[in-house]
Amino acid sequence: MDQLNLSPTQQNELTMRQTVEQIHLGKLNLDQAAVQFEVNRKAVRHWVDKVEKEAETNRETGAELPNLPPVQNKKTARRAPLQSEDQHELRAKVYALEQELEVAKFKALYYSTLIKVAEQELGVDIEKKPLWPGPLASHSIHAHELS
Repeated sequence: MDQLNLSPTQQNELTMRQTVEQIHLGKLNLDQAAVQFEVNRKAVRHWVDKVEKEAETNRETGAELPNLPPVQNKKTARRAPLQSEDQHELRAKVYALEQELEVAKFKALYYSTLIKVAEQELGVDIEKKPLWPGPLASHSIHAHELS
């Protein structure tokens, strides 16, 4: 995913959430994540707690976010049935895709705004208009162009 257009704060937030996702998927444990990002284990645990708390708050308020499985310590970790692991993995993937969708929507809004400002300031049509009336031409946005 292209992170060039994100602010440093947004990049850090995205990295934190992706790390927590990897932990939830079982691809990293707390110690591995701490080494990878050159932070202590307590910081990684804080990230996990923060994301889990947000998910819990969203569940309580009725927001639609997947139920992420809690991260277990090595001492208490037990193999759950395969079906449960699959459900947790799918929930984590849905969560990651929702985060990517948020970033994509932000980028789309950013580029759309950038084009509109450039068109207004430069007086040049940047966006292409349809060459023939097609499905988009019947859309209310393009209806004025046909008359």
